[in-house]
Amino acid sequence: MEPVSLIVGIVVGVALGAGVVHLTKPKQSTAPGPVSDGGVDVLRTELRTAKEELKAERADLDEARKELATLTERERGLQEKFAEQKALLEEMQTKLHESFDAASRKALQDNNKIFNEQAEERMKPLREQLTKQEELVQSLAKERTKQFGEIGELMKTVLASNTALQNETKQLESALKRPDQRGRWGEVQLQRIVEMAGMTEHCDFSTQTHTETESGAHRPDMVVHLPGGGSIAVDSKVPLSSYLDAMENDDQREELLDRHVKAVQDRWKELAKKAYWDSLDHSPEVVVMFIPVESALTAAMERKPTMHADALENKVLIATPTLLIGLLRTAAYGWRQEALADNAKKIADLGKELHDRIGTFVGHLGKVGKELKSATDAYNKSVSSLDSRLLVTSRKLSELGVSEGEHSTPDQVSIAPSLPSGTDNED
Repeated sequence: MEPVSLIVGIVVGVALGAGVVHLTKPKQSTAPGPVSDGGVDVLRTELRTAKEELKAERADLDEARKELATLTERERGLQEKFAEQKALLEEMQTKLHESFDAASRKALQDNNKIFNEQAEERMKPLREQLTKQEELVQSLAKERTKQFGEIGELMKTVLASNTALQNETKQLESALKRPDQRGRWGEVQLQRIVEMAGMTEHCDFSTQTHTETESGAHRPDMVVHLPGGGSIAVDSKVPLSSYLDAMENDDQREELLDRHVKAVQDRWKELAKKAYWDSLDHSPEVVVMFIPVESALTAAMERKPTMHADALENKVLIATPTLLIGLLRTAAYGWRQEALADNAKKIADLGKELHDRIGTFVGHLGKVGKELKSATDAYNKSVSSLDSRLLVTSRKLSELGVSEGEHSTPDQVSIAPSLPSGTDNED
């Protein structure tokens, strides 16, 4: 039982050490310095990674604890069984010795030898079983020691990760508690989602877009341009202060979560009154309220299950990163289809223009062929006239001795140029 006591003592010591670290850790400053855009993004990425690692390590720790409990229980049972069998063996040995003593008085030496051999034969299976049980107990003890060492290392890693996660969480919460930093963080998340969806060239952010409605001038955080000339406004100014306070205040968590639900409701009601769609061209009558923290919307929905439906009835679509990226990718697909349609129309127009130009070129080429044919006919007629009229006289002069030598007759051209099909072949 000494290894079990050692394990329990170490586990209790680790738990007390974690409690002392938690009680003695310095409180976070309430006035942190400004956090840059890149820093907030890095903190959030590292926070998500640390949370996932912590979750996995906690699961491993729970599994190791279960295995340790199982091994401890098995060892206890084996030890009890071993003790029972050992007592049984000792009792049997006592009885056998007593039987041997009684038999030795009544039997001859040979009978005693035979009797001892029979006793040994009967005890052999039990002795072998006890040996196997002892080997199994020793093996379990070694395995338990190994598991305990792994659990100790895992607990150290979990404690270190938990400390780092708490520090990063505090830094992120401090940044998000400042309205200007929180708004900027929401805009950064919005831009990242637009980039992931491939919609950068079809989205205008608050620095580019202003709208005028009956309630005055407004500026949405982003306007998404849809295929066909439509557009839709997106707002990311969702209050998260009460939700963040609830995550670090167990005593007032319920009250703070109620405030968070009210803040989200007030925000979508405010967006419904702005009616961005009235000032945007071909916009559906809806505005997207972007909540960059999935768990913030989940917490609100748990306390107000009808929030989505209520907001939609008032023309406000509440969207988390998962839903928004799905909407943007759908719009991106529509833009790709529109681009394909535009390219197809351009190709058709170019084909028609090429066909018309080819027709014009064929006409010009036909005219050139006709002119070549006319020139060939004129050349052949000139050759015939030269031979029948001029060269005859030249030959007579040569015969009379006026001049020496004769002029040869040029060859006529017998190959006519080929005219393009579709043109008139006039002689």
